[in-house]
Amino acid sequence: MDAEEIAKKYTMNELRPVAKKYGIATSCVKKADIVRKMPPEALAELEAIKK
Repeated sequence: MDAEEIAKKYTMNELRPVAKKYGIATSCVKKADIVRKMPPEALAELEAIKK
């Protein structure tokens, strides 16, 4: 899955806490850009939150 498809699955409220944990800026940034910057373990954490 590419970043845009992953970003569509989550709201900004779900992305923001995980991004902040990994030091990724979330102000004035598109969801897809946040997902691109996330390491694989952050994406795994998002999957766990959604379930």
